[in-house]
Amino acid sequence: MAYTTIDNPELYFQTKLYTGDGSATQAQTFDGSEDMQPDWVWIKSRSNAEAHSLTDSVRGVTKWLESNSTAAEQTNANTMKAFGTDGFSVGLAGSVGDTGQTYVAWCWKESATAGFDIVGFTGNATARNISHNLSAIPELIIIKNYSSSSSYWTSYHKPLGNTAELYLNSTDAAGGSVASWNSTTPDSSNFRLGANTGVNGSGNSIIAYVFAPKQGFSKFGSYTGNANNNGPFVYTGFKPAFLLIKNATGNTEQWNIWDNKRQAYKNPNITILQPSRTTTDNTGGDQAVDFLSNGFKVRYNSTEHNQSGETMVYMAFAEAPFVNSNGVPCTAR
Repeated sequence: MAYTTIDNPELYFQTKLYTGDGSATQAQTFDGSEDMQPDWVWIKSRSNAEAHSLTDSVRGVTKWLESNSTAAEQTNANTMKAFGTDGFSVGLAGSVGDTGQTYVAWCWKESATAGFDIVGFTGNATARNISHNLSAIPELIIIKNYSSSSSYWTSYHKPLGNTAELYLNSTDAAGGSVASWNSTTPDSSNFRLGANTGVNGSGNSIIAYVFAPKQGFSKFGSYTGNANNNGPFVYTGFKPAFLLIKNATGNTEQWNIWDNKRQAYKNPNITILQPSRTTTDNTGGDQAVDFLSNGFKVRYNSTEHNQSGETMVYMAFAEAPFVNSNGVPCTAR
């Protein structure tokens, strides 16, 4: 039985916690047992109300985007300096390296093996196919028109179908948009776009982060809330290292991100950051989840991730597969 295709997730995803020191160049080395050169680095200050800073290897270093706004791409030599062979280097900008501020960086390596592709292209405002290199069907796509200062971060989620979208920088519930996905489900070679400016503006530069699930490493799906402190259990097939959840159909609610580093080895995990806000680490407890050896369990009746009868979508990456390729199970937290 093939339990997983990836025994050590640290080859493709790692979270790094660090404290800025105000230096012009600050090298950050990953803590994992495996070296990983990242292609997408998402940094957020945990201690100060700074913008999220997202940089990737397609657009290049010093180029950053903010998940909390519609702002166009900005260039700043004091943000991301380099993608290293086992980490990254940042400058002294407040969003990434100010003296005494604490930060979290969520980092992915682009790889078909890990089900992640970064695709850059120029929009043409005409229905079209955009090719990807996953050789698998994407279940999550996040797109930003980075030429535009007014384009939302538009996302496709398989459970919501090809006529709906969510916005990473917004609390809005899922809306219908034939113009974004052209009512067409992605396939193993392409995803389909319509004429919507946010995903295909004429002459604009667009970036797409494209994900396909990999057994034992990543999962993208949905569950239905029950408004109970004994909330739903969601099987992922791995112990989560990173979890993002959005109430897709109910109230206008925040996106929430949990990870296994900001609150390590303790359940319930109540430490969140929110992609659409500049706020600091929130540990109020009303977004509690348990990280388990084979998935996660919702532990609070918050409408943000457990509204009764509504659909929650999620994005999860592994700390360890539930069972590795040799049949050895991982332990719970």
